[in-house]
Amino acid sequence: MPSRPFLLLQRLHAVLRPTGLCGLCALPSTQPLCEPCQAQYLPPEPTRCQRCALELAGGAMVCGTCLKSPPPYIQALALGDYAEPIDRLVQRLKFGGEPAIGRWLGRLLAQRWQQDGRPLPDLVVPVPLSKARLQARGYNQSWEMARGFAGELNLRARSDVLLRVRDAAPQSGLPLAQRARNIRGAFTAPRALEGARLLLIDDVMTTGSTLTEAAAVLLRQGASEVSVAVALRTPPPR
Repeated sequence: MPSRPFLLLQRLHAVLRPTGLCGLCALPSTQPLCEPCQAQYLPPEPTRCQRCALELAGGAMVCGTCLKSPPPYIQALALGDYAEPIDRLVQRLKFGGEPAIGRWLGRLLAQRWQQDGRPLPDLVVPVPLSKARLQARGYNQSWEMARGFAGELNLRARSDVLLRVRDAAPQSGLPLAQRARNIRGAFTAPRALEGARLLLIDDVMTTGSTLTEAAAVLLRQGASEVSVAVALRTPPPR
Protein backbone atom coordinates (compact mmCIF):
# COMPACT_ATOMS: atom_id res chain seq x y z
CA MET A 1 0.00 0.00 0.00
CA PRO A 2 1.40 3.45 -0.87
CA SER A 3 2.75 5.40 2.11
CA ARG A 4 0.92 8.46 3.45
CA PRO A 5 3.66 10.91 2.30
CA PHE A 6 3.50 9.43 -1.20
CA LEU A 7 -0.30 9.85 -1.39
CA LEU A 8 0.00 13.45 -0.20
CA LEU A 9 2.68 14.09 -2.84
CA GLN A 10 0.45 12.67 -5.55
CA ARG A 11 -2.44 14.94 -4.52
CA LEU A 12 -0.13 17.96 -4.45
CA HIS A 13 1.07 17.20 -7.99
CA ALA A 14 -2.52 16.81 -9.18
CA VAL A 15 -3.42 20.26 -7.78
CA LEU A 16 -0.29 22.24 -8.70
CA ARG A 17 0.98 20.68 -11.93
CA PRO A 18 -0.70 21.97 -15.08
CA THR A 19 -1.97 19.31 -17.45
CA GLY A 20 -1.49 19.10 -21.19
CA LEU A 21 2.01 20.65 -21.22
CA CYS A 22 5.36 19.26 -22.33
CA GLY A 23 7.57 18.43 -19.35
CA LEU A 24 10.57 20.22 -20.87
CA CYS A 25 9.46 23.16 -23.00
CA ALA A 26 5.98 23.70 -21.44
CA LEU A 27 4.28 23.88 -24.84
CA PRO A 28 0.86 22.20 -25.16
CA SER A 29 1.23 18.43 -25.44
CA THR A 30 -0.95 15.38 -24.90
CA GLN A 31 2.16 13.39 -23.88
CA PRO A 32 4.82 13.96 -21.19
CA LEU A 33 7.09 15.26 -23.98
CA CYS A 34 5.91 17.09 -27.08
CA GLU A 35 6.88 15.76 -30.51
CA PRO A 36 9.71 18.30 -31.08
CA CYS A 37 11.28 17.49 -27.69
CA GLN A 38 11.00 13.77 -28.39
CA ALA A 39 12.75 14.27 -31.72
CA GLN A 40 15.50 16.34 -30.08
CA TYR A 41 16.14 14.34 -26.88
CA LEU A 42 14.94 10.81 -27.73
CA PRO A 43 16.00 10.53 -31.39
CA PRO A 44 15.84 7.12 -33.12
CA GLU A 45 18.73 7.91 -35.45
CA PRO A 46 21.94 7.48 -33.37
CA THR A 47 23.75 4.17 -33.84
CA ARG A 48 24.06 2.37 -30.51
CA CYS A 49 25.92 -0.76 -29.49
CA GLN A 50 23.59 -3.68 -30.05
CA ARG A 51 24.72 -5.29 -26.78
CA CYS A 52 24.85 -2.39 -24.29
CA ALA A 53 23.12 0.57 -26.05
CA LEU A 54 26.03 3.00 -25.80
CA GLU A 55 26.04 5.49 -28.66
CA LEU A 56 28.71 4.62 -31.24
CA ALA A 57 30.50 6.52 -33.97
CA GLY A 58 31.90 5.32 -37.28
CA GLY A 59 29.22 2.78 -38.18
CA ALA A 60 30.23 0.07 -35.67
CA MET A 61 27.51 -2.30 -34.43
CA VAL A 62 29.10 -3.44 -31.14
CA CYS A 63 31.40 -1.47 -28.86
CA GLY A 64 34.91 -2.62 -28.01
CA THR A 65 34.02 -3.44 -24.40
CA CYS A 66 31.19 -5.77 -25.43
CA LEU A 67 33.41 -7.43 -28.04
CA LYS A 68 35.99 -8.25 -25.37
CA SER A 69 33.55 -9.07 -22.56
CA PRO A 70 29.96 -9.59 -23.76
CA PRO A 71 27.23 -9.04 -21.15
CA PRO A 72 24.83 -11.90 -20.32
CA TYR A 73 21.94 -10.14 -22.11
CA ILE A 74 21.95 -10.50 -25.89
CA GLN A 75 20.78 -7.01 -26.86
CA ALA A 76 19.88 -3.65 -25.35
CA LEU A 77 17.64 -0.78 -26.43
CA ALA A 78 17.72 2.78 -25.01
CA LEU A 79 15.55 5.71 -26.04
CA GLY A 80 18.25 8.29 -25.37
CA ASP A 81 21.15 9.39 -23.18
CA TYR A 82 20.81 10.21 -19.50
CA ALA A 83 21.78 13.87 -19.68
CA GLU A 84 20.32 17.34 -19.22
CA PRO A 85 17.50 18.13 -19.67
CA ILE A 86 15.86 14.77 -20.43
CA ASP A 87 17.10 13.30 -17.14
CA ARG A 88 14.44 15.41 -15.41
CA LEU A 89 11.78 13.15 -16.88
CA VAL A 90 13.21 10.09 -15.12
CA GLN A 91 13.68 12.06 -11.90
CA ARG A 92 10.00 12.98 -11.97
CA LEU A 93 9.13 9.33 -12.58
CA LYS A 94 11.26 8.07 -9.67
CA PHE A 95 10.93 10.82 -7.12
CA GLY A 96 8.01 12.98 -8.20
CA GLY A 97 5.13 10.56 -7.77
CA GLU A 98 4.31 10.36 -11.50
CA PRO A 99 4.04 6.65 -12.45
CA ALA A 100 2.17 7.54 -15.66
CA ILE A 101 5.50 8.73 -17.09
CA GLY A 102 6.78 5.16 -16.72
CA ARG A 103 3.85 3.69 -18.63
CA TRP A 104 4.39 6.27 -21.40
CA LEU A 105 8.11 5.47 -21.59
CA GLY A 106 7.25 1.77 -21.76
CA ARG A 107 4.91 2.34 -24.69
CA LEU A 108 7.57 4.43 -26.43
CA LEU A 109 10.14 1.66 -25.92
CA ALA A 110 7.69 -0.88 -27.36
CA GLN A 111 7.13 1.26 -30.45
CA ARG A 112 10.88 1.64 -30.95
CA TRP A 113 11.38 -2.12 -30.39
CA GLN A 114 8.79 -2.92 -33.06
CA GLN A 115 10.17 -0.32 -35.49
CA ASP A 116 13.62 -1.91 -35.16
CA GLY A 117 12.17 -5.31 -36.13
CA ARG A 118 13.39 -6.98 -32.93
CA PRO A 119 11.83 -10.37 -32.05
CA LEU A 120 9.16 -10.20 -29.36
CA PRO A 121 9.94 -11.73 -25.96
CA ASP A 122 7.79 -14.32 -24.22
CA LEU A 123 7.65 -12.27 -21.04
CA VAL A 124 8.43 -8.70 -19.91
CA VAL A 125 10.09 -8.45 -16.48
CA PRO A 126 10.88 -5.32 -14.45
CA VAL A 127 13.98 -4.84 -12.33
CA PRO A 128 12.51 -5.08 -8.81
CA LEU A 129 12.84 -2.68 -5.90
CA SER A 130 13.48 -3.71 -2.32
CA LYS A 131 10.40 -3.86 -0.08
CA ALA A 132 11.52 -0.81 1.86
CA ARG A 133 12.09 1.30 -1.24
CA LEU A 134 8.84 0.12 -2.83
CA GLN A 135 6.91 1.07 0.30
CA ALA A 136 8.55 4.48 0.49
CA ARG A 137 8.00 5.27 -3.22
CA GLY A 138 4.58 3.65 -3.51
CA TYR A 139 5.29 2.02 -6.89
CA ASN A 140 8.14 0.49 -8.91
CA GLN A 141 8.94 2.72 -11.88
CA SER A 142 10.36 -0.25 -13.82
CA TRP A 143 7.09 -2.17 -13.36
CA GLU A 144 5.15 0.81 -14.70
CA MET A 145 7.42 0.79 -17.75
CA ALA A 146 7.04 -2.99 -18.16
CA ARG A 147 3.25 -2.64 -18.03
CA GLY A 148 3.33 0.05 -20.72
CA PHE A 149 5.64 -1.99 -22.95
CA ALA A 150 3.60 -5.18 -22.62
CA GLY A 151 0.28 -3.41 -23.13
CA GLU A 152 1.49 -1.71 -26.32
CA LEU A 153 2.49 -5.03 -27.95
CA ASN A 154 -0.07 -7.33 -26.28
CA LEU A 155 2.61 -9.24 -24.34
CA ARG A 156 2.68 -10.72 -20.86
CA ALA A 157 4.39 -8.84 -18.01
CA ARG A 158 5.01 -10.23 -14.53
CA SER A 159 6.52 -8.64 -11.44
CA ASP A 160 7.11 -11.91 -9.52
CA VAL A 161 9.63 -13.54 -11.89
CA LEU A 162 12.59 -11.61 -10.47
CA LEU A 163 12.65 -10.59 -6.80
CA ARG A 164 14.94 -8.40 -4.76
CA VAL A 165 16.13 -10.29 -1.70
CA ARG A 166 18.88 -7.98 -0.46
CA ASP A 167 18.70 -4.24 -0.09
CA ALA A 168 21.80 -2.25 -0.93
CA ALA A 169 22.98 1.31 -1.18
CA PRO A 170 21.51 3.11 -4.22
CA GLN A 171 23.73 2.48 -7.24
CA SER A 172 23.56 6.14 -8.24
CA GLY A 173 25.45 7.16 -5.11
CA LEU A 174 28.40 4.79 -5.61
CA PRO A 175 31.62 5.08 -7.63
CA LEU A 176 31.38 3.15 -10.89
CA ALA A 177 33.96 0.57 -9.79
CA GLN A 178 31.91 -0.44 -6.72
CA ARG A 179 28.54 -0.97 -8.38
CA ALA A 180 28.98 -4.61 -9.45
CA ARG A 181 30.03 -5.62 -5.93
CA ASN A 182 27.19 -3.63 -4.37
CA ILE A 183 24.47 -5.39 -6.39
CA ARG A 184 25.88 -8.94 -6.22
CA GLY A 185 23.42 -11.40 -4.65
CA ALA A 186 20.59 -8.85 -4.58
CA PHE A 187 18.17 -10.82 -6.81
CA THR A 188 16.56 -14.22 -6.97
CA ALA A 189 14.24 -15.94 -9.45
CA PRO A 190 11.89 -18.21 -7.47
CA ARG A 191 10.74 -20.50 -10.28
CA ALA A 192 12.21 -22.33 -13.28
CA LEU A 193 11.87 -20.35 -16.52
CA GLU A 194 12.05 -23.31 -18.94
CA GLY A 195 13.61 -21.72 -22.01
CA ALA A 196 11.63 -18.46 -21.90
CA ARG A 197 12.88 -15.44 -23.83
CA LEU A 198 12.74 -12.52 -21.39
CA LEU A 199 12.88 -8.75 -21.75
CA LEU A 200 14.27 -6.99 -18.68
CA ILE A 201 13.06 -3.40 -18.19
CA ASP A 202 14.71 -0.62 -16.17
CA ASP A 203 14.66 3.17 -16.17
CA VAL A 204 18.39 3.96 -16.51
CA MET A 205 21.50 1.93 -17.36
CA THR A 206 24.83 3.37 -16.21
CA THR A 207 27.51 0.69 -15.86
CA GLY A 208 25.03 -2.13 -16.56
CA SER A 209 25.88 -3.82 -13.24
CA THR A 210 22.25 -4.12 -12.09
CA LEU A 211 21.05 -5.52 -15.41
CA THR A 212 24.04 -7.86 -15.66
CA GLU A 213 23.33 -9.33 -12.22
CA ALA A 214 19.59 -9.63 -12.91
CA ALA A 215 20.11 -11.25 -16.33
CA ALA A 216 22.59 -13.75 -14.91
CA VAL A 217 20.06 -14.82 -12.25
CA LEU A 218 17.33 -15.31 -14.88
CA LEU A 219 19.62 -17.34 -17.13
CA ARG A 220 20.60 -19.60 -14.23
CA GLN A 221 16.90 -20.31 -13.72
CA GLY A 222 16.54 -21.59 -17.29
CA ALA A 223 15.73 -18.55 -19.44
CA SER A 224 17.00 -19.17 -22.97
CA GLU A 225 17.92 -15.50 -23.49
CA VAL A 226 17.54 -12.12 -21.83
CA SER A 227 17.24 -8.79 -23.63
CA VAL A 228 17.26 -5.35 -22.03
CA ALA A 229 15.30 -2.15 -22.63
CA VAL A 230 15.85 1.08 -20.70
CA ALA A 231 14.55 4.59 -21.00
CA LEU A 232 17.96 6.28 -20.83
CA ARG A 233 21.60 5.19 -21.09
CA THR A 234 24.30 7.09 -19.21
CA PRO A 235 27.08 7.98 -21.68
CA PRO A 236 30.68 7.23 -20.68
CA PRO A 237 32.68 10.00 -18.96
CA ARG A 238 34.23 12.37 -21.48
